[in-house]
Amino acid sequence: MAESGGPGPHVLADISIYPIGEGTSLGEYVRAAFRAMQGVRGIRLVPTAMSTVIEADNLGSILEAVRTAHASLVDMGAKRIAIHLRVDHRLDKPETIEYKVGRIKGEF
Repeated sequence: MAESGGPGPHVLADISIYPIGEGTSLGEYVRAAFRAMQGVRGIRLVPTAMSTVIEADNLGSILEAVRTAHASLVDMGAKRIAIHLRVDHRLDKPETIEYKVGRIKGEF
């Protein structure tokens, strides 16, 4: 079975990743994870106040972004890492971040 139903993004994900036990200010870690994900080809990142939204053509690219973000925190010396990941994988049609937000706002 094909992983997508045609051209365009088919996978949207929401990730929050941070170390546990590294204090109350985690911006340095979050920034490092975000920068690491920026190096993953085939994804689009949209940071928000509480997480980062990822748009991709396939699930593999999303999982590569998660792996890369995790590795960046390990490289920084984190001893425990929490990852919250939600994935919406459409197989019937493309879907973008803007389209999904527009549906919530009643624009589409």
